[in-house]
Amino acid sequence: MTVRVLHFSPGTATDRHDSHRAALGFIHCLRSADPESFPNLVCELVWALPSINNPARVQSLLTGAEVVVVATPVHGQGSPWYLRKFFELTRGLQLWGTLATAFATAGGQHTGGEMALLDTFRSLQGCGACTFTFAQKLTVIGMQQRALPDGEFHPIDVWFLRQLARTCLVQWAARPDRASGERWARQLGIDSAYYLEFPDAARLEAQVGEVCRWMNEPLSDPGLAYEQWTRRLGFTAHPPDARSLPFAALFPEPLV
Repeated sequence: MTVRVLHFSPGTATDRHDSHRAALGFIHCLRSADPESFPNLVCELVWALPSINNPARVQSLLTGAEVVVVATPVHGQGSPWYLRKFFELTRGLQLWGTLATAFATAGGQHTGGEMALLDTFRSLQGCGACTFTFAQKLTVIGMQQRALPDGEFHPIDVWFLRQLARTCLVQWAARPDRASGERWARQLGIDSAYYLEFPDAARLEAQVGEVCRWMNEPLSDPGLAYEQWTRRLGFTAHPPDARSLPFAALFPEPLV
Protein backbone atom coordinates (compact mmCIF):
# COMPACT_ATOMS: atom_id res chain seq x y z
CA MET A 1 0.00 0.00 0.00
CA THR A 2 1.40 3.38 -1.04
CA VAL A 3 0.12 6.63 0.49
CA ARG A 4 1.41 9.67 -1.38
CA VAL A 5 1.18 13.04 0.37
CA LEU A 6 1.33 15.96 -2.07
CA HIS A 7 2.22 19.19 -0.29
CA PHE A 8 2.22 22.71 -1.68
CA SER A 9 4.45 24.48 0.83
CA PRO A 10 5.39 27.29 1.31
CA GLY A 11 2.82 29.43 -0.48
CA THR A 12 1.72 31.57 2.47
CA ALA A 13 2.87 34.96 3.65
CA THR A 14 4.97 33.42 6.42
CA ASP A 15 8.14 31.36 6.54
CA ARG A 16 6.69 28.81 8.98
CA HIS A 17 5.89 26.11 6.39
CA ASP A 18 2.70 25.17 8.23
CA SER A 19 1.38 22.68 5.67
CA HIS A 20 4.81 21.07 5.35
CA ARG A 21 5.09 20.58 9.11
CA ALA A 22 1.53 19.22 9.18
CA ALA A 23 2.45 16.75 6.42
CA LEU A 24 5.44 15.50 8.44
CA GLY A 25 3.20 14.91 11.44
CA PHE A 26 0.57 13.22 9.27
CA ILE A 27 3.12 10.75 7.87
CA HIS A 28 4.45 9.98 11.34
CA CYS A 29 0.89 9.28 12.53
CA LEU A 30 0.28 7.07 9.51
CA ARG A 31 3.44 5.01 9.99
CA SER A 32 3.00 4.57 13.72
CA ALA A 33 -0.70 3.63 13.65
CA ASP A 34 -0.33 -0.16 13.36
CA PRO A 35 2.98 -1.29 11.78
CA GLU A 36 2.28 -4.98 12.34
CA SER A 37 -1.01 -4.94 10.43
CA PHE A 38 0.41 -2.84 7.58
CA PRO A 39 3.99 -4.09 7.11
CA ASN A 40 4.07 -3.08 3.43
CA LEU A 41 2.91 0.49 3.98
CA VAL A 42 4.91 3.00 1.92
CA CYS A 43 4.56 6.71 2.73
CA GLU A 44 5.75 9.26 0.17
CA LEU A 45 6.05 13.00 0.73
CA VAL A 46 6.20 14.88 -2.58
CA TRP A 47 6.54 18.63 -3.13
CA ALA A 48 3.90 19.19 -5.81
CA LEU A 49 4.48 22.88 -6.45
CA PRO A 50 7.16 22.54 -9.20
CA SER A 51 4.81 20.38 -11.30
CA ILE A 52 2.13 22.98 -12.00
CA ASN A 53 3.50 23.82 -15.47
CA ASN A 54 3.84 20.17 -16.49
CA PRO A 55 0.65 18.19 -17.20
CA ALA A 56 2.48 14.87 -17.48
CA ARG A 57 4.14 15.40 -14.12
CA VAL A 58 0.88 16.41 -12.45
CA GLN A 59 -0.86 13.30 -13.72
CA SER A 60 2.02 11.05 -12.67
CA LEU A 61 1.83 12.43 -9.13
CA LEU A 62 -1.83 11.47 -8.91
CA THR A 63 -1.38 7.93 -10.22
CA GLY A 64 0.45 4.88 -8.93
CA ALA A 65 -0.57 5.25 -5.27
CA GLU A 66 -3.48 3.55 -3.53
CA VAL A 67 -4.15 6.68 -1.45
CA VAL A 68 -3.47 10.30 -2.44
CA VAL A 69 -3.42 12.99 0.27
CA VAL A 70 -3.28 16.70 -0.55
CA ALA A 71 -1.79 19.08 2.04
CA THR A 72 -2.44 22.71 1.16
CA PRO A 73 -2.20 26.19 2.62
CA VAL A 74 -4.95 28.75 2.02
CA HIS A 75 -4.95 32.09 0.17
CA GLY A 76 -7.52 34.88 0.16
CA GLN A 77 -10.41 32.95 1.73
CA GLY A 78 -9.95 29.83 -0.38
CA SER A 79 -7.76 27.74 -2.64
CA PRO A 80 -4.29 29.01 -3.56
CA TRP A 81 -3.97 29.77 -7.26
CA TYR A 82 -1.24 27.16 -7.70
CA LEU A 83 -3.43 24.42 -6.24
CA ARG A 84 -6.11 25.30 -8.80
CA LYS A 85 -3.46 25.37 -11.55
CA PHE A 86 -2.33 21.89 -10.48
CA PHE A 87 -5.82 20.46 -10.87
CA GLU A 88 -6.43 22.28 -14.14
CA LEU A 89 -3.77 20.00 -15.63
CA THR A 90 -5.69 16.80 -14.83
CA ARG A 91 -7.93 16.92 -17.91
CA GLY A 92 -8.65 13.39 -19.08
CA LEU A 93 -7.05 11.77 -16.01
CA GLN A 94 -8.82 8.60 -14.82
CA LEU A 95 -8.43 7.87 -11.09
CA TRP A 96 -11.19 5.28 -10.71
CA GLY A 97 -10.70 3.34 -7.47
CA THR A 98 -8.00 5.64 -6.08
CA LEU A 99 -8.70 6.74 -2.51
CA ALA A 100 -8.07 10.42 -1.82
CA THR A 101 -8.32 12.92 1.01
CA ALA A 102 -6.92 16.33 1.97
CA PHE A 103 -6.15 18.66 4.86
CA ALA A 104 -5.41 22.38 5.00
CA THR A 105 -3.56 24.87 7.17
CA ALA A 106 -5.19 28.29 7.26
CA GLY A 107 -4.73 31.63 8.96
CA GLY A 108 -7.73 30.94 11.19
CA GLN A 109 -10.86 28.84 11.43
CA HIS A 110 -12.82 31.26 9.22
CA THR A 111 -10.25 32.13 6.55
CA GLY A 112 -11.34 29.81 3.76
CA GLY A 113 -9.74 26.47 4.62
CA GLU A 114 -13.00 24.63 4.10
CA MET A 115 -13.31 26.13 0.61
CA ALA A 116 -9.79 24.98 -0.29
CA LEU A 117 -10.72 21.45 0.78
CA LEU A 118 -14.07 21.42 -1.00
CA ASP A 119 -12.37 22.63 -4.19
CA THR A 120 -9.78 19.87 -3.80
CA PHE A 121 -12.33 17.15 -3.19
CA ARG A 122 -14.41 18.28 -6.16
CA SER A 123 -11.36 18.20 -8.42
CA LEU A 124 -10.35 14.74 -7.22
CA GLN A 125 -13.90 13.48 -7.69
CA GLY A 126 -13.88 14.93 -11.19
CA CYS A 127 -11.00 12.55 -11.98
CA GLY A 128 -12.95 9.58 -10.59
CA ALA A 129 -11.21 9.32 -7.22
CA CYS A 130 -13.06 8.03 -4.16
CA THR A 131 -12.72 10.86 -1.63
CA PHE A 132 -13.25 10.69 2.13
CA THR A 133 -12.69 12.60 5.37
CA PHE A 134 -12.47 11.56 9.01
CA ALA A 135 -16.18 11.21 9.80
CA GLN A 136 -17.85 14.55 8.95
CA LYS A 137 -14.73 16.56 9.83
CA LEU A 138 -13.01 18.74 7.22
CA THR A 139 -9.46 18.83 8.56
CA VAL A 140 -8.70 22.55 8.56
CA ILE A 141 -6.02 23.67 11.02
CA GLY A 142 -6.23 27.35 11.86
CA MET A 143 -2.70 28.51 12.65
CA GLN A 144 -3.64 31.98 13.92
CA GLN A 145 -6.56 33.77 15.59
CA ARG A 146 -6.51 31.63 18.71
CA ALA A 147 -4.96 31.48 22.18
CA LEU A 148 -1.62 30.16 20.93
CA PRO A 149 1.39 31.82 19.31
CA ASP A 150 0.89 32.11 15.56
CA GLY A 151 1.95 28.93 13.78
CA GLU A 152 1.91 26.70 16.83
CA PHE A 153 0.03 23.40 16.56
CA HIS A 154 -2.26 22.35 19.41
CA PRO A 155 -2.57 18.67 20.36
CA ILE A 156 -6.15 18.66 19.08
CA ASP A 157 -4.85 19.67 15.64
CA VAL A 158 -2.50 16.71 15.65
CA TRP A 159 -5.22 14.39 16.95
CA PHE A 160 -7.41 15.20 13.94
CA LEU A 161 -4.43 14.58 11.63
CA ARG A 162 -3.89 11.27 13.43
CA GLN A 163 -7.52 10.27 12.98
CA LEU A 164 -7.45 11.23 9.29
CA ALA A 165 -4.27 9.18 8.82
CA ARG A 166 -5.88 6.18 10.47
CA THR A 167 -9.00 6.65 8.37
CA CYS A 168 -6.77 6.20 5.30
CA LEU A 169 -5.78 2.78 6.63
CA VAL A 170 -9.36 1.81 7.50
CA GLN A 171 -10.69 2.81 4.09
CA TRP A 172 -7.96 0.91 2.27
CA ALA A 173 -8.13 -2.22 4.45
CA ALA A 174 -11.93 -2.43 4.22
CA ARG A 175 -12.14 -2.20 0.42
CA PRO A 176 -11.91 -5.95 -0.29
CA ASP A 177 -14.40 -6.74 2.49
CA ARG A 178 -16.67 -3.91 3.56
CA ALA A 179 -17.93 -5.94 6.52
CA SER A 180 -14.43 -5.70 8.00
CA GLY A 181 -14.55 -1.91 8.13
CA GLU A 182 -16.01 -1.76 11.62
CA ARG A 183 -13.39 -4.19 12.90
CA TRP A 184 -10.56 -2.16 11.39
CA ALA A 185 -12.05 1.05 12.78
CA ARG A 186 -12.20 -0.40 16.29
CA GLN A 187 -8.66 -1.72 16.00
CA LEU A 188 -7.32 1.69 14.92
CA GLY A 189 -9.48 3.76 17.26
CA ILE A 190 -11.63 5.40 14.59
CA ASP A 191 -15.24 6.28 15.41
CA SER A 192 -17.55 8.36 13.24
CA ALA A 193 -19.27 9.55 16.44
CA TYR A 194 -15.99 10.73 18.00
CA TYR A 195 -17.71 13.86 19.37
CA LEU A 196 -19.60 11.71 21.92
CA GLU A 197 -16.33 10.79 23.63
CA PHE A 198 -13.87 13.52 22.80
CA PRO A 199 -10.35 12.94 24.18
CA ASP A 200 -9.47 14.88 27.32
CA ALA A 201 -6.11 16.57 27.90
CA ALA A 202 -4.51 13.44 29.36
CA ARG A 203 -5.52 11.28 26.39
CA LEU A 204 -4.38 13.92 23.94
CA GLU A 205 -0.98 14.08 25.61
CA ALA A 206 -0.65 10.29 25.59
CA GLN A 207 -1.68 9.94 21.96
CA VAL A 208 -0.14 12.97 20.22
CA GLY A 209 1.69 15.13 22.75
CA GLU A 210 5.16 14.13 21.63
CA VAL A 211 4.55 14.48 17.89
CA CYS A 212 2.87 17.84 18.49
CA ARG A 213 6.05 19.10 20.14
CA TRP A 214 8.10 17.75 17.24
CA MET A 215 5.88 19.64 14.78
CA ASN A 216 6.35 22.87 16.72
CA GLU A 217 10.12 22.61 17.20
CA PRO A 218 10.95 24.11 13.76
CA LEU A 219 9.44 27.39 14.96
CA SER A 220 12.32 27.85 17.38
CA ASP A 221 15.20 25.85 15.88
CA PRO A 222 14.38 24.84 12.29
CA GLY A 223 17.78 23.44 11.37
CA LEU A 224 17.96 20.96 14.23
CA ALA A 225 14.24 20.18 14.17
CA TYR A 226 14.17 19.25 10.47
CA GLU A 227 17.33 17.15 10.88
CA GLN A 228 15.54 15.22 13.60
CA TRP A 229 12.50 14.80 11.35
CA THR A 230 14.79 13.52 8.60
CA ARG A 231 16.16 10.86 10.94
CA ARG A 232 12.69 9.85 12.10
CA LEU A 233 11.18 9.51 8.64
CA GLY A 234 14.21 8.34 6.67
CA PHE A 235 13.97 10.97 3.94
CA THR A 236 14.87 14.65 3.69
CA ALA A 237 12.34 16.53 5.78
CA HIS A 238 13.67 20.05 5.28
CA PRO A 239 11.09 22.42 3.75
CA PRO A 240 11.54 23.22 0.07
CA ASP A 241 12.97 26.49 -1.22
CA ALA A 242 10.54 27.96 -3.73
CA ARG A 243 12.74 30.93 -4.68
CA SER A 244 14.15 29.13 -7.72
CA LEU A 245 10.75 28.39 -9.25
CA PRO A 246 9.95 30.40 -12.41
CA PHE A 247 6.79 31.76 -10.79
CA ALA A 248 8.36 32.55 -7.39
CA ALA A 249 7.61 36.26 -7.78
CA LEU A 250 3.89 35.47 -7.56
CA PHE A 251 4.16 34.34 -3.94
CA PRO A 252 3.49 36.89 -1.20
CA GLU A 253 6.50 38.18 0.67
CA PRO A 254 6.94 36.55 4.10
CA LEU A 255 5.59 38.62 6.95
CA VAL A 256 8.19 40.09 9.30
